[in-house]
Amino acid sequence: MYGVLAVLLLWALALWSLRRELAAAWAEPCLRHPVMVFEGDDWGYGAPGQAAALHDIAAVLRRHRDTAGRHPVMTLGVILAGPGAGATPHEALHAARVTVADARMAPVVEAMRAGVADGVFDLQLHGMEHYHPDALLRASANDPALRDWLATAPFAETEALPSPLQSRWTDASVLPSVALSEADIRDRVAQEVALFRQCFGATPEVVVPPTFVWNETVERAWAAEGVRFLVTPGERYEMRGADGLPVDTGIDYRNGQRSASGLVAMVRDDYFEPVRGHRAPRGLAALDAKWSQRRPALLETHRANFVGASAQHAASLQAMDELLAAALAARPALRFVTVAELARQYCAGGELLDRRPASRLRALLHRMDRPGRRRKLAALLLALTGAALFAAAW
Repeated sequence: MYGVLAVLLLWALALWSLRRELAAAWAEPCLRHPVMVFEGDDWGYGAPGQAAALHDIAAVLRRHRDTAGRHPVMTLGVILAGPGAGATPHEALHAARVTVADARMAPVVEAMRAGVADGVFDLQLHGMEHYHPDALLRASANDPALRDWLATAPFAETEALPSPLQSRWTDASVLPSVALSEADIRDRVAQEVALFRQCFGATPEVVVPPTFVWNETVERAWAAEGVRFLVTPGERYEMRGADGLPVDTGIDYRNGQRSASGLVAMVRDDYFEPVRGHRAPRGLAALDAKWSQRRPALLETHRANFVGASAQHAASLQAMDELLAAALAARPALRFVTVAELARQYCAGGELLDRRPASRLRALLHRMDRPGRRRKLAALLLALTGAALFAAAW
């Protein structure tokens, strides 16, 4: 009798400790079909050689179709501006700044538009710059390497900047980083949305915060400018710590969740980075894991795989081609959509969603089966349950 009570008490404790995670995992809608999207960041400002790379990527994507006849999609997180050729760092970052509206960027913009027209690209806002100009200016005053980097403009590779300085929505000129003023944030958000609209003829539906560092004020500013959807890693980082790494706030997001700002979140926490050894097997593993959870596989990838000093262009194209062929063979029901389309499905309860309780229960079990403190706690309680049952039987 006491053994049974002990087991029930332990299970009640386990469920109580996991109550928030269980509720969030249950609340997130389930997909009816596996979904895979390449999420490409950092396209836009930079070397004009991006145009050729974009055409090559589009050619690979056009080779494949899902059962609905759709090509796979790579979203392009667009960086709209960067430093120009200036006599001083201030001039390079401000007066001489180059935007994608510059005539020299026309081949890149046209390659983007051609891919959108063919249904293989979809444009997302990544930021005006992949840094905060004033923070970078302050940091360059004491760093010759940053001044040397600015001297390579125009079309300097922002990937070469120190990681903390690539964050746009915190001042990482010192560490730990310092929060930006609300006025600064609102002004810069308004500018970047306006330039995106000017260059591409529409307000961006989706935004991807550079380095995934942002805060509630930034979210609200995007929402006020007409942005609807926010790509997240499943949690929010608001600053850089003394070690330069993003600091976790404990604020979590799930697919289809409407945040307090009004933006609808999507979660991107898988990777396709061939320059780091991510090839077809890793992509397939990510797709399988996400499908078991009835979640989409949004594969983060970067321009640096295809363009730049460390790029492996041909190998990256081959890896993408192999992954798509293998994914379609392994998952014939695989669907290709844009992140914006998928987010709208989550909002409206579209045909891609599965509302059956049995599907949600299976997905819940897989969503809870992941590494972390709570899983370890649950495993401990299950072990104690086994011990209690053994003691009761003895």
